[in-house]
Amino acid sequence: MPIKYDKQPIKISPQSRSRAEDSLQKIHLAPGMTANEVVEAVAELIGKPIVLESTVDERFKTTTGSFAITLDFVFIVFRGIDPRSYQMHSLFHELGHLLSGHSYCERPSTAPDADPTQQLLWNDAEREAEFLAYRIAALISRKPRSSQAFG
Repeated sequence: MPIKYDKQPIKISPQSRSRAEDSLQKIHLAPGMTANEVVEAVAELIGKPIVLESTVDERFKTTTGSFAITLDFVFIVFRGIDPRSYQMHSLFHELGHLLSGHSYCERPSTAPDADPTQQLLWNDAEREAEFLAYRIAALISRKPRSSQAFG
């Protein structure tokens, strides 16, 4: 089970887990794949090109990423001021929404200074996307999980 940054497992229903694993098998992730290769694989699966944009827009002060589905393409935007590894996680989270078949990313009505885990994992869709973000990262990692912690 994927573990998030606060060392707690991401809990999703058995049905969600099964759907997530099925969608991951369809995109054939492998160790050493780049983020662009993952994006291309998801684009092929959903049948639309995915356009990425890094932003420093003030409106993204408390939002790390989002996506919009248009008739012709999917647009994913993520915060450009974050460390590269966190940008990748945000990208994989948004790809998780697409792999889960979500048509939009809902925002919680919590205060900006609320506990981040309450903001992030507030509903099933967010938990599914977060689960997939960690699974994507693990599947494309060049190192087994046990050696990631110890180099």
